[in-house]
Formats: sequence, C-alpha cells, structure tokens
Amino acid sequence: MNRNKELNNKNAIIDLGDLFKKLLFHWPLYLIVLLIAAGGAFAYLKYARPRYMSSAKLYLKDEKKNGEETDLLKSLSLFNSGKNIENEMEVLKSPILVEKVIRDNRFNVRYYVKGTFRNEEIYEQRPLTLNFLGDSTHLGNYTFDIREDNKLLQVKWVNNPNEDDRNIFNIHSGEPFMVNNTRFSITFDPTVPDAARNTYRIRIDSVEELAYKKIEDIGTALVNRDATVVMVSYEDRIASRTAHFLNALLDTYNEYTLDDKNQVALKTIRFLNVRIDSLKDELGFLEKQEEQFKVQRGITDIEGSSKLALEQVKEADLKLNDANMQLSVFDQVESYINAPGTDYPFAPVLGNVDQALTGMINRYEELLKEKKRLSLSLQPNSIILQNTDAQINDAKNTIRNYISGYKRNAGVAQSQMQTKVNQIQAKIANIPAYEREYINIKRQQSVKENLYLHLLKKKEEASISYASNVTDNKVLAPAFIPSKPESPKKTLVYVSFLAAALVLCTAYVYVKYFLNNKVLDKSEIEQAFGRPVMAEIYQDETRGKDMSLHNRSILLEQIFNLRTNLRFLLSEHNSSATIMITSSISGEGKTFMTAHLGNALTVNNKKVVLLELDLRKPKLSRSLGLDNQIGVTSYMVESKTIDEIIKKVPGTEGLHLISSGPIPPNPVELIESNRMKALLETLKQRFDYIIIDTAPIGIVSDSKSLAPYVDCTLFMVRYNFTLKSKMTAVAENVRESFFRKTGVIFNGIEQDSFYPYYYYDHYSYSENGNKTRVWSTFAKKMKQRIA
Repeated sequence: MNRNKELNNKNAIIDLGDLFKKLLFHWPLYLIVLLIAAGGAFAYLKYARPRYMSSAKLYLKDEKKNGEETDLLKSLSLFNSGKNIENEMEVLKSPILVEKVIRDNRFNVRYYVKGTFRNEEIYEQRPLTLNFLGDSTHLGNYTFDIREDNKLLQVKWVNNPNEDDRNIFNIHSGEPFMVNNTRFSITFDPTVPDAARNTYRIRIDSVEELAYKKIEDIGTALVNRDATVVMVSYEDRIASRTAHFLNALLDTYNEYTLDDKNQVALKTIRFLNVRIDSLKDELGFLEKQEEQFKVQRGITDIEGSSKLALEQVKEADLKLNDANMQLSVFDQVESYINAPGTDYPFAPVLGNVDQALTGMINRYEELLKEKKRLSLSLQPNSIILQNTDAQINDAKNTIRNYISGYKRNAGVAQSQMQTKVNQIQAKIANIPAYEREYINIKRQQSVKENLYLHLLKKKEEASISYASNVTDNKVLAPAFIPSKPESPKKTLVYVSFLAAALVLCTAYVYVKYFLNNKVLDKSEIEQAFGRPVMAEIYQDETRGKDMSLHNRSILLEQIFNLRTNLRFLLSEHNSSATIMITSSISGEGKTFMTAHLGNALTVNNKKVVLLELDLRKPKLSRSLGLDNQIGVTSYMVESKTIDEIIKKVPGTEGLHLISSGPIPPNPVELIESNRMKALLETLKQRFDYIIIDTAPIGIVSDSKSLAPYVDCTLFMVRYNFTLKSKMTAVAENVRESFFRKTGVIFNGIEQDSFYPYYYYDHYSYSENGNKTRVWSTFAKKMKQRIA
C-alpha cells in the first residue's frame, strides 16, 4: 500500500524538462493552432463592432473648498464638499438630463446601411434625414427600411404590430406620411455617393428607454481627491457621436445649473413688478387729489409751522411704514414656508431686515436645492433624502420661531411709533383745517413716493443680478473625437487569441501525457516494477508476421536485443531454460512476443519449442498459420503422445510448436497436474528453450500455477494500451516473489510518436551493413505530432 502511494506521489510530480520536450515535439500542433487563432483574431476584429470613448474635464465650483463660506448656519451642513461633488456627478448621469440631451439632438434616431451579414451605422454623411412633424416627446420604437426606386422612396414599416397593407408604401422626398397617428417626413439626398444603390434602415428608439441605456455608458470620476475637477467619459459605437453627445451633455448641465440659479431672481422681479404697479396707481391718485385740493381751496403755500409738523409726521410715518413693510415681508416669508410644495420660498430684502434671518432663509433655499438635485438620482426612501427632509423641517421651525419673536418685538415698536404719530397729529389739529388736509395729502404722497423709488432701485438690482448670472461650472477640456477604438484593441485581441491557443495546446499535451491512465513511458514501468525495462519493441505492422531472421528490420534488431538481455538474465542457468510470457490483460502482445522471441532464440542451431498454454483464448497457433486441434489438452487426457503434438513451424529452422488443443473446461486443473510437470521435464531434455504463452496474470491464476516450473517470467506492457492500475497490480505480484527471475518488455511503441522521437534515432541496418535513416512519410509524422 505504501509502495502504491509512493508511486502515485512520483507520478504526481511533473518533470518540467520532460514536459518541455513533449511540447517541443508537438510544434506542428502549436503552429496550426496558432495560425487558426490568428485567423480567428483577424475575423473577430473584422466583424466586431468597435466602441469609441471620449472624455472631457468639467470644473465644479465648491464654496467650501474655496474658503468663501462665512455663514454659521451653512457650516452646520451635514453634506461635506466631497459629498456635494458626488451629487453633481450623479446629476450629470441623471435620466432627466440625458433625456433632454437625446431629445434636443435626436440621438434616438439612427441610420443604417443594410448589409448581408450585418447593418453598418452611418452618422454624418447620410443620404436620409427623418423629420418629426409633431410632438416627439414620447415617440419611439419605430423601424423603417427605405430604398430609392424611380425617384420615389419605398418605405417599409418593419415592426408594424398589425401586419396590414400599410407595411410598405411609396412617398416622395419630403412628403409627410403618418404611421400609428404620428407624422413623419423623409428627405433624400441623391448626391451622396452610392445613395441610390443601398437599402437603408432608420431606427427610432424611445427617448426614456434609451436614456437609461446611455447612463450605463457615461462615466464620472474625480481627477484627484483634492480637486473639484470631474472627468466625464462616454462610450459609443460611432467615434464622432461620442464627442457630440458628451459636449451636448455638458452644455445641457450648465444650462440646468444656470436656470436653477435664476429662479429666485425671476420670482423677486415678478413680485417687485406687482408692487411697483400698485404704488404707481396710488401715487397717481394722490397727485390728482393734491391738484383738486389746491384748485378747490386756492392754496399755494403752507406756513412754517405747518411745514415743521409735516416734516415730523413724515419722518414718523416713514419709520412706521418701514416697520409695517418688514412685518409684511415676514408674513410673506412665513406664508411661503408654510405653503406645501413650495420650491423656492421668496425672501425679498426690502428694508433693514436682520442678517440672521437672511442667513436662515438662504440656508433653507440651499436645502431645497439640494433635495431637488438628490431626487434626480436617488429613490424617495433613500436615507440621504430623509436626512435632507429632516434638515428642511428644522430650518422651517427655526425661521418660524425667529419670525414669531421678531413680530412680538416689532409689535411693541409699532405701538410706540403709532403713539408718536398720534401726538404729532394732535399738534397738526391746531392748524387750520385746509392746511391740515393739505399736510395729510403731502405726507401720504411723500411716503408712497419714497417707497416707489426704493422698489425701483431693488428691481434694477434684481434685474442686474439676473442678467449677470453665469454658471459656476467651466468646461476645462471639451470632448474630442477619438481616432482609435477603445475596444476591441487590436494588440490585446491578438495576444488573447494566441495566448488562449497556447494554453489549449499545452493543456492538451498535459492531459495526453500526464493525465493519461495508460502507460506512455518506460520510466513509469521502472517506477512500478523497481527495475529497468529489458527491451523496448516498436510497433511494426509491415513486418509483424515476417519470421525471417535476415530482414534486418528495427523490429528484428530489438528482438535480438531482448535475446541478448535474456541470455544475460539466465547467465547462471546452464541447462535448458523455461521462459513464460504473460501480461496484465489480453492484447498486450504476449503471443506476438512468444513467436518472435522463440524464432530469435533458434540462432546458433538452438532448438526452441513454443508451448501454447493460454487454454482459454489460444492465438499462437493461428498466428503461425497452424491449427490447434491437437495439442496440450490432447496429451493431458492421454489421447496423444508427446511426439504427436509437437509441430514444426514452417519457414523457420529449429522452431517447434505445441498447440493448446481443444479448450478444456478445467484449465487450472490441467496446468497443476503431474502430467504437465512431466511434459515440461521431457521438453527440457529435447529443447534448449521452452517458451510458454500463458493467460494474462491480471485475469486468471494460470501464470502463478506455472511459476514453480519456469526459470524466467517476462511481463508484457503495451504502449498507450496497458492501464497503469493493471500494471501496478502485476508489479505487486512480482514483489510478492511468486516468480523466480523476471523481466519487463515495453511493447507496441508507436513510431514517430514522442516516445521513439525522444529515445531513438530511427536507425535500421540494411543487408550490406550500411547505416541508413528510415523516415516515415511526412503526413504520418505530422499526424503523430499534431494529435
């Protein structure tokens, strides 16, 4: 058992030198497979659709990284700068933005030239242009085949679900046509080369579906961790379209961010326009009232006391109006905050409003913008959106509490100012009635006029801010049209195909030689039996039945080599020698070896007898052209004498045969009988060599029964036929000392295979002794080296 483990461990160790020699032997296989792989790589590159990639660099302004953030409330934000950049990167890939790019540039309409194996897409120089004559917002999933015929365009609606007569129709260039309640027109330019000879296909994809597919082809990444520059990339099968799509995406993104900034300024301007128009009407009414008063009362001047009272009450009214205006602004802010679904709470700064409240409102606006941007790329139940909603609610509560406190303080100030106004008005009451009425008119006119001028100033400021708004993002490097495809890469494809070919060939050789369960090398035999191989016999189909001792073939030379080694093995044996030849299973060449070895031993006038003791499946007599009707079994049953069963082998000198005879029902009993012993003793007296062809040892026990009578036992192992497991079992019997002297013959080695290529030089000897090379045909050699 330990011996088996040792042999298995030795077999498991790969001899790299031996492996390299085997790989080198199969160089034609490598050459052919590498050529096939190169052809496969060429075909793949020819028919594979290339993918091009373009990239652009976009600078995103980040106030936190620029050190411009001073507001204490903004510094409490849970979103750090890196997170904001990541959000903007997601906005770049948002479906809304990509849909706008596709819809505005009609990237969902694709044009193809129909081919035999595949359709080739055309992008710029195309003879056809499809026009939408209606709303194309939700248009998609149409396919048309167009062919020019006698100045008419034959249009085939390929994916018509109804399969009616409207599948194919003819139109003129530019003529409108309707498909599924959607109007189109196709313009055809015959000046494009080969325009009339080709058939074209137009495919219209759904904008929404295509947008989600395009998102997978868009990549965003920071140039480095400390910068706010984003590398935006895009892949497409058309080189020029990669640059056009990417530049359009960046332009649309900049427009989106600019529109986002302009929302507050637009709402402020609309509010100021409404207030200015209202004050203009009020001022016109007051001026007309003053004119009517002067005409009716005949008043042209006012006394100095009246003027002083007027100035005092005017000043008090301005302060009171300023307080009322600020309270009004706070009411508006509170109503905007409390209004559900408000995107931008309006917060006009029209007076000396507390800066803390301004900061709170700015913080609230930022949170709403952040939520809007996040909602473009995140699910409603996202943790980040939930955190943003919580911050918005906290900001609302903070503003409400601040406004509530401010209103209480403003109410006290308003009450005090109203008391002062009442005191001044009491003084004015002493002025004559006409003067008092005039003072009231001028006071209201002055207050409205100051407020009107103030609102005009604020409107101009808001208009300038709106007109001067620019996007904070900058395209540092626009997208370029790539000159080489991103995939497939020519070098990588060839290297991959050739590497795969090398791996497959190496795996084939490894499996053939190292994972084969059959014996392929004499080193495996020597490891199993623990002794060298006596002889290695080539497979020779042309001379296998030639029993001549004068042909000087490689087979005959190897048989003579076996004869020499056998005589050395029996050097201590002086009398006649009994030799038994067996194997692990049938078909390993023991019968063949019995005949040829016996013939070789007849040299020098030696007498040899072949004993056919494979009583179950006798083949020796038939291989020598003799019948086996009379033989060993006839002698055993005493129906024939020994002289009657010995036959002369035709075509040989000194070679005799005792056939098996009729197949007995009890071969083992016959072999172990005393008559068998007597037969062998008699044959030893008459012949120099007795060679016994017996049944396989791995199947029956005939060989073990004959072991006591024989002087030497030869075991046959056939190249690429004998199983290693069977050979190991035979080796165990040898080590258990059932047999006296033993030897192993490696038989049936295929010529031009790796084994003889490695161990032999393919020499043979002609009759005149000249040394000549014997080469098989080139085709046969290549067959062995390839497979």
